[in-house]
Amino acid sequence: MGPLEGIKVVDLSRNSPGRYTTMIMADFGAEVITVETPRTTGTQSFMFTDDTWFRYVGMNCNKKSIAVNLKHPRGQEIVHRLVDNADVFIEGFRPGAAARLGMGYDALSQRNPRLIYCAITGYGQDSPYVNRGAHDINVVALTGILGATGSKDGPPIHVISPQIADMAGGNIQAISSILAALYAREKTGRGQFIDVSITDGMMFMNWVMNLRYLINGFVAERSELPTGSDMAWLNVYKTKDGSYIALSCLEPHTWANLCKLVGREDLVPHHFSTMEKQKEIYDAFCEIFAAKDRAEWLKLFDEADVAGAPVNTVAEALSDPHVVYKGLVVEVDHPKLGKVKLLKSPYRFSETPVKPRQRPPLYGENTEEILKGVMGFKKKEIAQLRKDGVIE
Repeated sequence: MGPLEGIKVVDLSRNSPGRYTTMIMADFGAEVITVETPRTTGTQSFMFTDDTWFRYVGMNCNKKSIAVNLKHPRGQEIVHRLVDNADVFIEGFRPGAAARLGMGYDALSQRNPRLIYCAITGYGQDSPYVNRGAHDINVVALTGILGATGSKDGPPIHVISPQIADMAGGNIQAISSILAALYAREKTGRGQFIDVSITDGMMFMNWVMNLRYLINGFVAERSELPTGSDMAWLNVYKTKDGSYIALSCLEPHTWANLCKLVGREDLVPHHFSTMEKQKEIYDAFCEIFAAKDRAEWLKLFDEADVAGAPVNTVAEALSDPHVVYKGLVVEVDHPKLGKVKLLKSPYRFSETPVKPRQRPPLYGENTEEILKGVMGFKKKEIAQLRKDGVIE
């Protein structure tokens, strides 16, 4: 039994913030039905309709898929009947679009007062940018994060994965808000509307740069050093074999351990010295770390209690001893792809374990099953709906 077993979720989202949120809920044991757009409409990119595409496979484990045309009155009726028995409804349309489809909060909450309705958008339901499109790069740019990345000699650097804003600003805000709303409903008996602004969430998550500015006026800028960090104790260094190591010796004792390890105890008092001294230490460390291979340095770091890690490629990360030991990659059977490796949920519960219960569905695979089992549609009715373009 998962911690959210018995909770029913209807997901109309298309992009990562919503799909990732319902993926976590499905991992937790919730029954998640994703409402797709029939491919026969020709309105969706292959990234959203190809059920062998890595995004689709990766974000739909433990879910069911139904393909319904929301622009058709009968399609709207189908989703309304799903919502009547749902606990949570999630959508990621621009503000106002769901209401035009008959899927707004006012309409759905009248049908189901206990419904928790979560709308995930770039700027929220009320903003000067309410009608502006937004993706991850737009949000990290607006919130000051992109402008502080990289070195001054180059342009800002966008980290395309792990979609920082989508995950930190959108998903974390959405899943925590939904869980809190479910708890509140236990006391009040009522559902509520959750307005998730990814931009607001990212401003809140970017607490180091923002609070430093608000409290002492310090503006985070791109670094003087080529690595993107101006601190010798918080940096990336190249090793003899052409690999890289990442250091973070924030605590005085780990900094002292590092200086002792590399034979530069004279640098211990200069842990937080001026930028000029940081550059001097950085240059000295570059020469020192270039004298040994990465594996040798990592072994020495562990022995000396220095916070270091390899700068892995994705392939190296997925085969790292920690990842292998923790079993963070799992394998499931897929009807089109055969054996498929997926990422295991990181959440650990002693009494309600989280695990993959079923493979990702094919696109619209459960349409007929849901119409028959949940709504009582007859085979003839389903055939007519398919003929009319209401379902796929």
